[in-house]
Amino acid sequence: MKFFFAMLSLAVFAATSSSDTTAVTIHVIGDSTLCTYASSAYPQTGWGQELAVFFDTSKVKVNNVAIGGRSSKTFYTDGRLASLKSSVKAGDFIVIQFGHNDRYFGTNARQVPVDSFAYYLQIYIDSAKSWGATPVLVSPMVMNAWKGATLRNVFTEQDYRGVMKTLADKDGIPFLDLNMKSWNQYSSYGQAYITRFLFKFFLAGEYPNYTADTTNDATTHFQEAGSVGHVKMLKEEMDGKSALTALTSALKTMHTLTVSANISTTGLITKSEDLPEGVPVTVRVIPGSGETFKFWVDGNCNEVSEAQIYYGSKMPDAATTYTAIFANGSACVTTSGTSVPIASIVWAQSSSSVAGSSSSAIESSSAKAASWTGFASIIDMANPDSGKGWTETNHTGYTGAGFYNIANEMGSAAYYSFVSTQSASDASIAIRYSNGDAVSRPMTISSDGFSYTFEFPSTGSWDAWDTAYATGVWLDAVPFSFVIQSTSSDGGPNIDFVAFSVAGVSRALKETELLQKPPVEGFALNLSQSLVNVPQAGLCTFRVFDALGHQVFMETHPIAAGSSILNFRAKALQAGSYFAELLFNGKIVLYKSWNIQR
Repeated sequence: MKFFFAMLSLAVFAATSSSDTTAVTIHVIGDSTLCTYASSAYPQTGWGQELAVFFDTSKVKVNNVAIGGRSSKTFYTDGRLASLKSSVKAGDFIVIQFGHNDRYFGTNARQVPVDSFAYYLQIYIDSAKSWGATPVLVSPMVMNAWKGATLRNVFTEQDYRGVMKTLADKDGIPFLDLNMKSWNQYSSYGQAYITRFLFKFFLAGEYPNYTADTTNDATTHFQEAGSVGHVKMLKEEMDGKSALTALTSALKTMHTLTVSANISTTGLITKSEDLPEGVPVTVRVIPGSGETFKFWVDGNCNEVSEAQIYYGSKMPDAATTYTAIFANGSACVTTSGTSVPIASIVWAQSSSSVAGSSSSAIESSSAKAASWTGFASIIDMANPDSGKGWTETNHTGYTGAGFYNIANEMGSAAYYSFVSTQSASDASIAIRYSNGDAVSRPMTISSDGFSYTFEFPSTGSWDAWDTAYATGVWLDAVPFSFVIQSTSSDGGPNIDFVAFSVAGVSRALKETELLQKPPVEGFALNLSQSLVNVPQAGLCTFRVFDALGHQVFMETHPIAAGSSILNFRAKALQAGSYFAELLFNGKIVLYKSWNIQR
């Protein structure tokens, strides 16, 4: 309990120390393209996550309450707008961007037809004004959707942008046209550049958090450079708007980041731009055919990285230069004009750019446990939060703590609370099941408000197991409900586990579960050596939280009995207080608190 009160004290101190009654606050409302992500999702970010660093923080604060998976309708009906009221003071700004989850196809409850979009936006506008704040409408940035060589603008095809502009004009409030700004810029950049450099498209090993190719979320969500770019567009859109003078007068000075190569590359290279001091900087290059990239150098021709992607640095309070050095290219020229032969360039700093920690699988030091090929997150379903059925172990072949036997009647269901630290627009779900009946048992699966129809054909025996799949699953980095419900009087099959193709999905824990009873006998953690010991094979999840309760690391995978090596490395964390918990087959078996000093 002492650690709990320490956490509480730190949280109060953080809240108190960051408040400033003389500063205005920008309250950011929206969806996953704006929200703040855990370090385990890096480099995925939302633009609300990058906004504060553009301002003098003694004059402007940012309160980012955007959350993935919400539309103009569901952010309001969830009560999130009402809960914001107590944080808003006169003179603040409420910045509102919706559209991605509003697009109407008639397939789920969060979608809002274009002719209803203004109705919900008006609620936000009226609320902001009644609280003494200035509402600001931001049109949604374009998606990475192309028709041949032409970038589509889905928010003018269904004219959500037009609705926002018309409403802003009618109510006399600022309108920041991120939609057309991004459409014009991305059209000129081309599909290859924005896909690889701005949107969430990663090849295996490019970033520690993505050990497999991540290519199924490159239409909607953004990596850090993309979100930084969106804030730059918003800054430009603010210029000249008298209602935003309190914000534009607090913007930091911009400095030029020059990115170049010592050859005329036919590949792709980060574009030069102006950025303020403190903004995260990523420079990368994809060599053209026959080109050999050697390393990056800074403005003094000092080598800074041998990796094609150099990240983790911050923009200094001055102009800065990075040059990609290729074999057989010209000498490096410093910003002062001195020519430096490539052979004489010396190492300046570590090339290891690490931001965020890996969420890859646990490796067993005795024998690697069987994994579910292609699925990064595996969750035992034996013990739902609630349901109509029974947790059983009376058949063979299951994994984890058992399986859930859904009652044999129409509408019987099992309810689970999940949380994801990452997002995907085209994920897959696999459900391992057993059905000893001769007939198929159909079910409806609801995941964060989206419904999917599953068929569970006979497996021939209750001791035989098979897998049913769904593709094209939308996933946001949010807590969400997961419901399995029967659609026939035969009820459902026995459910062993569910697996997601996206890393970072797990059972959600109630706050009261974070600090609870002593460790279960037979389970041990050695944090200094990154070892875990378990008495039997099963599904193991290791999570680390900072002193304010924010998750900073998670990994999950089946492991064998005995000693296993964790991917977690304490040296990747900053100094501070942390606690770790180990879940085995969905239940907390131990937790530890510790302090890291640097």
